[in-house]
Amino acid sequence: MWLEQDALVTTPSAATDAERILTIAQAVFGDLRGLLLAVPDALLDREPAPGEWSIRQVMEHAIRVERSYRANGEYALARRDAEPIGMPAARRPAADPADTAGDALALVRSLARRRAETDAALAHLDAAELARPTQYGPADDVFQVDVRFRLHRFAVHLAEHARQVDKTVRALGQRETDPQAYVRRISVLRARHERRSGPHVLARLDGAIAEATSAARASHPATLVAGE
Repeated sequence: MWLEQDALVTTPSAATDAERILTIAQAVFGDLRGLLLAVPDALLDREPAPGEWSIRQVMEHAIRVERSYRANGEYALARRDAEPIGMPAARRPAADPADTAGDALALVRSLARRRAETDAALAHLDAAELARPTQYGPADDVFQVDVRFRLHRFAVHLAEHARQVDKTVRALGQRETDPQAYVRRISVLRARHERRSGPHVLARLDGAIAEATSAARASHPATLVAGE
């Protein structure tokens, strides 16, 4: 874990407000990623109670909203003054079944890919672009905000549904083990610097994790298998 901490403090800081805001969202993603990696695939489609969302349904919503928030930001930046401030419904991204197909690791990779698309599209924005007007809220209670506000919504929304997944896992009878808690913490640390760390840094860290995991399995195999 200390290697991830050291990578965080030695990696150059985010250069713009937009990048700093989205780094917060990526850290929340890291927490959700670490949580999902401990979820048995058999639980992904199980409802915690009748009528409540399964973990896969939560992730479908989280990924769909990630894409919608990005589309709204891009629309606000490209919109001509004569066009409506609110993004037309026809511009909303269509659901992609591939986003939520497969096992827990596939869900993590899908959200990671969509998060990378968000950062590529919006992390470079300057102060004037962050101030561009846009709209937010349900259809019956829409209000005007700016793109800066919308960027902050990425982290807030991910945090809401990371909490929902956590509660769902517990409702389904799973309890976080110590190894799983460490993985979750490492995932958060990694998320806080992974966008700005070079490939060689990430490869070195991955190698250290693999080595530590192998050594731990050899010393305490029963404990770690129980935490998978």
